[in-house]
Amino acid sequence: MNKHLGFAFLTAVLGFALQACSPAGSLIAHERDAEFYSQFVNPAAEWPQAESKIDELKVMETDSAYPMRYVLFDNGKFFYQVDKLGNGEGVWTYQNGAMIVTAQRTLFNMELAISASSQTGNDTIVRFYDRHGFNSLPIKLRSPEALKAQGKSAPGLRKFTRSEKNI
Repeated sequence: MNKHLGFAFLTAVLGFALQACSPAGSLIAHERDAEFYSQFVNPAAEWPQAESKIDELKVMETDSAYPMRYVLFDNGKFFYQVDKLGNGEGVWTYQNGAMIVTAQRTLFNMELAISASSQTGNDTIVRFYDRHGFNSLPIKLRSPEALKAQGKSAPGLRKFTRSEKNI
C-alpha cells in the first residue's frame, strides 16, 4: 500500500513540476484568431510614452484580488504594472490562438497567456504560474477611446504600490 501511495505522490509532484516549467502554450483556455486580440492593442507610436500616457491607452487589467495591468502595442512590445512588484516591459506574440506575453525580471522570467475564457463572447482571462502555483484570472479591456465614443469617460486607474525589492 505504501508503494502505491509513494508512487502517487511522486507522480503528482513530477506532474506539477513539469506543468510549472511548460511553455505558456499550455496555459491557453480557448483559442481565437489574431483579429480577436487586435482590439486590445495600441499603436506602436504610443510605446515610448506608455507609462506616462497609461490613462489614455487601451489597458488590459485584472481586478483588485491580484492587481495587474498590461498595455500592448502593435510592435510586439508591452508595458506592465503589477501591484507590489512594479513596472516593466516585455514582448508579446500571437501563438496557438492566444497572446503569449513574456518579460525578464531580475529573479524570474514572467510568462503568461491572455486568451478567450470561452468558445464564444469577448471575455478574456490571463493565466500564469507564480510562486504560489497556477493562476487563472479574468482580465478586462479598459479602452478610453471606446468609452469616449459612447459619451462616457474612463474611470481613473488605481494607484499601485511599487516594490523596492528589485525582483
